[in-house]
Amino acid sequence: MDKYLFDPAEDAWVAYLKDAQDERVLTNVPKSTDSKPRPVKFIEVEHNGGAAGLVSQDAMMTFRCWDETREAAAVFASEVQRLVTLARELGGRPVKRVRIVGTPVFLPDPDTHAARYQFTIQAAIRGRFPTP
Repeated sequence: MDKYLFDPAEDAWVAYLKDAQDERVLTNVPKSTDSKPRPVKFIEVEHNGGAAGLVSQDAMMTFRCWDETREAAAVFASEVQRLVTLARELGGRPVKRVRIVGTPVFLPDPDTHAARYQFTIQAAIRGRFPTP
């Protein structure tokens, strides 16, 4: 019996957030160079667990929201969390049970001390049935 396939959850959330707001959305923190400094404001998305059932994947995702100041990062994280909880579809696949498992907390970058807040959710993302 064929099983449903699950597209990478990080890619789906990155695409959703790129469409839903105007800031950069990435899966890796960009490196600063002499000619190109790291952006001050952006969202980092990380898939960090969950479990797959027969037709859906309960993906656990962490969103890190970077901004110029602690206060700005807190507001940004709150805005991003609102967008994430409103998601009903990712990459053409239904999303159910978006649940906050970790509210926004201040965790500055350990290397640069840049301001960032992060929160974690778990959401059921329906898979796609493979076609021959």
